[in-house]
Amino acid sequence: MGYLSSNYQEIDEVLEKMQAAVRRTREQDPAFYAKYPMQLYTVAEDEDLQRVAAQWTLPDEYLYFLKHFVPQAVSWNTDDYINLDIYGAIDLTQGQSGYSFNPVKEEFITDWPTDYLVIASDEGDPYCLDLSRGDTAIYTAPHGAGTWDFQIAYDNLAEFLNSVLLPRSMEDEESENDVGGTYDYYKVFICGPGADRVKTLVFIKKTFSCDYTQAKTYLEEVPLLVFKGIESSAAHIEDQLKSIGADYTKQQISVDEFLQR
Repeated sequence: MGYLSSNYQEIDEVLEKMQAAVRRTREQDPAFYAKYPMQLYTVAEDEDLQRVAAQWTLPDEYLYFLKHFVPQAVSWNTDDYINLDIYGAIDLTQGQSGYSFNPVKEEFITDWPTDYLVIASDEGDPYCLDLSRGDTAIYTAPHGAGTWDFQIAYDNLAEFLNSVLLPRSMEDEESENDVGGTYDYYKVFICGPGADRVKTLVFIKKTFSCDYTQAKTYLEEVPLLVFKGIESSAAHIEDQLKSIGADYTKQQISVDEFLQR
């Protein structure tokens, strides 16, 4: 085949945008990301692709995506997602744990739809392909509701991937485009575990898209910077830290300090 289909071209285009978004994030704090790498590679290992292709009959478009999407500590935060993890081929099997498979009992979960494959998760809310359809429509349902009530969230994979690139809000856009305006800027630090160490570790895990072992390491390095930005967003972080009883401090900073990367 001498050319890519239009669907493949769409995937290529959104992958380029995702790569650029990850680069911008790393550039905001190069010292931090030098210590705790975040990368989005473009070539998956053949053995990982062969394993998932043998385990499931995957849509060609999705298999093409897996060949070119290899995340390392990458998650997506928008107005629609708290902490969305999109799985690469190497993580896809593990991503089914707690949904279609119980890793503790080592058995399949009977109330899970047989043909649903979890390709991403946002703090427990799964995003799935229905493999019986043969297309890439994306289904989701809230977790913890007792039963799974799946609805179509996106008509295809490219639409889903583009959704992670949407700006957080008009307020945040204005703060970036008018940093010399009337905004106040703050840093928020975690200073200790507070009343509930587990909840504080969960917060750190979500914030830095890491596992619990790494979250424990972060907590040992307090004060830990967890936010830098405009006042309204800092207040949102502050509310979250108050709700879990974490020890924290909020420090107002100048525009110049905000712009320092």
